[in-house]
Amino acid sequence: MWIYDLPNWVVFLGLTAGLPAAALAGHRLWRRVCPLEYDPEANEVAVGMLGVVAMILSLLLAFSSVTVWEAYSAAESAVASEASVSGELVRDLAVYGGPAASAAREAVREYLRGVIAEEWPAMSEAGRSEPTAHKFNAIFHKAAVINPKGAREEILLTEIWDKTNELNVYRRARLSAAGGSVVPAALWATMALCIVFNFLLCYGLRVTRLNDFMLGIYAATLGILLFFIVEMDRPFAGSVSVSPDPYESALESMKRWDAEPADVSPEAVPPGK
Repeated sequence: MWIYDLPNWVVFLGLTAGLPAAALAGHRLWRRVCPLEYDPEANEVAVGMLGVVAMILSLLLAFSSVTVWEAYSAAESAVASEASVSGELVRDLAVYGGPAASAAREAVREYLRGVIAEEWPAMSEAGRSEPTAHKFNAIFHKAAVINPKGAREEILLTEIWDKTNELNVYRRARLSAAGGSVVPAALWATMALCIVFNFLLCYGLRVTRLNDFMLGIYAATLGILLFFIVEMDRPFAGSVSVSPDPYESALESMKRWDAEPADVSPEAVPPGK
């Protein structure tokens, strides 16, 4: 997790500049320790093998990039959906009215504040906040004591419980996305070995300006792809992470709702009521 405490530009330079530097230094060291000389036919075989291994590595990197991007998008979607459902739930409770519904509304507010202040820092460390979990459970406890009187309130209470259960689904999705690395350790190890084998095949080439240039560009490209995968691997950690802004917006929307006076003019009441 220490890498997510570093600024983006440090991680970017470390991968896009450090990897080419290590590759070029390793090339010279390898040629000094194992000065292999290829005849033209063997050189063609080596280049062909390099193309095969490079293709395997490119597929692994492409698969990992798509995986982390989809996981990041899913985490963003879970956050936006949870914040949206929270706002809908609060409005339903406001329309329902009564002391019990008001207590449930306040429980939703406290939960959202807990998500921002307590759970968000915990998620950056792949954890969760127990106090926020208790605040979430309080929503269910408060909603459980709402006693409907009449058909209208029964319909509204059904909608309230639907929204409450939906909120639970999105909370679980968010916490699941924050639970750890998207790319498993086995895949990281596989990519690292493929990179090493790619470089070893490149080291069979002589040390020339052209080969240095090609090897440097190749290693820098790998560094850029690794930077993207690393930054997207944990959606709630680092500078490139999912923002809690949707929860802030939901709380602001709740304040505006409370500040607006209810329209109880005769024109707002349907005829016959």
